[in-house]
Amino acid sequence: MGEIHTLNDAAIVREVRGIVGELNDDEAALVRALTPPELVRNITVEHLFELVDLIATIRTEESVADYIYAIAPDWDGTIDTLVLAARVTTLLNALQLEHRVPVAA
Repeated sequence: MGEIHTLNDAAIVREVRGIVGELNDDEAALVRALTPPELVRNITVEHLFELVDLIATIRTEESVADYIYAIAPDWDGTIDTLVLAARVTTLLNALQLEHRVPVAA
């Protein structure tokens, strides 16, 4: 009988999992979504470590993670730019909220 492979068995997912530990389904989907098809067979070290940094970021910064999960499926830029855009956007949103909500005296 043949082996059954899931999307979480993709080479890039296995490589990232080997560095950061187990990935939840959302993290694995994010890794697959941000890996261009031409890199699937020839994973570059640079891309691999950008993904590792991305996973560390989404695990520690919840608001950035929300932005990244929302944008990633349609993202066509670099991972570094995605993280930067997420941080800038969440910072701007926090500042806008701060100015709209009066500070209690």
